[in-house]
Amino acid sequence: MQENTIPWIIKIIPAIVGAILALVLSGDIDKKGKIQVTVSVIGKFAASVTVSLYGGSAFIEHFEMLKTSTMYQGFIMLMFAVFGLLAIGIVYQAVAMWRGKTLPEVIAEIKAAFLAILGNGGDK
Repeated sequence: MQENTIPWIIKIIPAIVGAILALVLSGDIDKKGKIQVTVSVIGKFAASVTVSLYGGSAFIEHFEMLKTSTMYQGFIMLMFAVFGLLAIGIVYQAVAMWRGKTLPEVIAEIKAAFLAILGNGGDK
């Protein structure tokens, strides 16, 4: 193994751990640790690892963090794995909500959701 390969292996581990944590947060892995392996779960896992490796690397290079420790860079990869899948889920749900509706209908739905959240929070 070359010396340049070892830091990448150390960064891949947080990407995989972050992808597993993202699957737990998305409900694909239940509280007992059971997972139903489907094409969707495999796709989510692959997307999370991909966002972690590419997004994390781009973030590290863009903000010139190449001199920081490998563990710090691994932490950035972990955050990109978890929150990258969250961002993908938000965009996916937004597109799904948009289908078959006009812009005023979508705005009314979002407004109703916020009013329901804020209204129920104060009525105890």
